Amino acid sequence: MDGYIRVKAGKEFWDILNLIFTDEFMQKHTNFENFEYFRYSSAVMCSWSGEYMIYPETVFNNFVIESTVFKTWDEMVMKAADEKFEKKIS
Repeated sequence: MDGYIRVKAGKEFWDILNLIFTDEFMQKHTNFENFEYFRYSSAVMCSWSGEYMIYPETVFNNFVIESTVFKTWDEMVMKAADEKFEKKIS
C-alpha cells in the first residue's frame, strides 16, 4: 500500500492514545473538544480500531495541519506524550 502507514495496534496501543490525548491537550492544540471528535472527523482517512492503525500519510498529515497546530501526526503524538509524561525538574 504505497503512501500508507500501517502501525501495529491493539488494546494497549489504543489505550495509550486515549491516555495522552486528554481533553485539555485537544482543546489547547486542536480545533476539537476531545480526541473522540478528532477520531470521528478523521475516520474516512484512518482506521481507529482493530489490530492496525492504517492511514494515508500525506492525506492524514494534511488533516492534522488543517485542524491542529502540528505539521504531522507523529509530531502531535510526541507532543501529547511529552505533555502527559514530562517530569518537572526542580
